[in-house]
Amino acid sequence: MPKVNLGTQVLDDRYRRTMSHVLVDTPTKKLCKVLGISESCLYDRKRRPEFATLRELRILRQTGRVTDEQILDFIREGPDR
Repeated sequence: MPKVNLGTQVLDDRYRRTMSHVLVDTPTKKLCKVLGISESCLYDRKRRPEFATLRELRILRQTGRVTDEQILDFIREGPDR
């Protein structure tokens, strides 16, 4: 059966790209402590962005690791940037 692309792949890729940059800039253990999640959960969020929570995005924004513009980029439909 063919796979159907519902248009979320681009948004997921944007989230993964941003989280990769966050992980480069911040030690994994420190980021996990700030978010209140385990390392395996953090990598699961990166692998499967649909499980990221609003609480985690708010914490990332409040701590300055992600900007408002980046968060809006995760949810906006449109061309890849």
